[in-house]
Amino acid sequence: MSNVESEVKFEVSSYRWVVLIFFILIAVITQMIWITFAPITTEAAEYLFNTAVPSDIQVNLILLLSMVFMIVYLPVNYFACKGIERFGLKWGTGIGVILTGVFGFLRAIVPNYWVVFAFQIMCAIGQPFVLNSFTKLAINWFPENEKALAVSLGTVGILLGAALGMFLPGMFLSIGIGTILYIFGGGALFFMVLYLIFVKDKPDSPPNAYSDKPMELGIKGTRDLFRKDFLLLFILVLLGAGIFNALSTGIDLLFADMNVPSSLGLGEDAIGILGGVMILGGIIGAIVLSTLSDKFRKRKIFLILAVGASTVFAILFYFVHDFVPLLVIAFFFGFMLISALPIGFTLGAEMTYPVPEETSNGWLMWSGQLSGILLIAAVMFIPASAIKYNFIIYAVLFAIATVLAFFLKDLKDYELKQ
Repeated sequence: MSNVESEVKFEVSSYRWVVLIFFILIAVITQMIWITFAPITTEAAEYLFNTAVPSDIQVNLILLLSMVFMIVYLPVNYFACKGIERFGLKWGTGIGVILTGVFGFLRAIVPNYWVVFAFQIMCAIGQPFVLNSFTKLAINWFPENEKALAVSLGTVGILLGAALGMFLPGMFLSIGIGTILYIFGGGALFFMVLYLIFVKDKPDSPPNAYSDKPMELGIKGTRDLFRKDFLLLFILVLLGAGIFNALSTGIDLLFADMNVPSSLGLGEDAIGILGGVMILGGIIGAIVLSTLSDKFRKRKIFLILAVGASTVFAILFYFVHDFVPLLVIAFFFGFMLISALPIGFTLGAEMTYPVPEETSNGWLMWSGQLSGILLIAAVMFIPASAIKYNFIIYAVLFAIATVLAFFLKDLKDYELKQ
């Protein structure tokens, strides 16, 4: 159907950009809360356990502060999908926004590991209510030719939050971890208030054919997800998002042998810079490739390119140890892999219609959390001398994903006739 015909049938509200901005802000702070301790595991162990020389067990417990988000995601995902389905976009997502705002601030108050761990769990409960919402946001507010772009910009918020969570703790370590936690927590409370004031559930008129149709609710809808096509996409996200989660959470250990020239004067900042550059590449890739995906009405080719290129980059991570080449590899790795996530989430909503968008989004996110837990365990328990072999595992998994991606159908097989 032509753009002119679409405009006659559907009305597009300019307020969609306001709503999207606030969802991006919430995604940013949610991810900052998640990844806060990953680039400063040793220093965080010293602070939270009040010790000058933390043990290996204490360092691994710090990794658990990030890993708990993936663990909690597994049982909470279903309830997050049901919450968004029942209460709508604003208040379903609002459950996660409130949990993140309140407990993200409270974790700064008592510098004790187990207190922080308890509040981190509460923030983790809120995370799926936020992350499962972006396809719902795109369907509720955006026209057909902007859906993947809207999801990609929401994903940019997720990535930007992870990037800031990588950069800032190491860069501002001199002001103290306690102060950093107060800054992150204060931001969470502030964005919570803005969200509750300015976000609306949906516009007065539907902007696309999907938002104007009834959804298939309940257990039957969830069961209908797992047909052959969605199962293939589920496995792709299982592998791709799982590796990204593992690499982000265990980055301090995976690149422990990285050669950083002393002349650069980076010190502890190097790991955060490397992770931030990887996510920066993902932000740029998410915008560029999602825009192209919408423009050409293609999803499959971009997914094939993403996992195929990631196979090569994972091998390069294994062989390259110098900081500057690793920065280049990390940028393009992020550009290709991370950009595939919003395209995959959008395709998931399109191929499973009329199942609610938050349900397909949620189960795809769930798959990445599950595999991320297993792959992070490999980072935590493989001896330091063999830890680089994780990248060979990643390369093999990406190669499998590349083969599977060729069996996907493309958007033309699922697109609604408007």
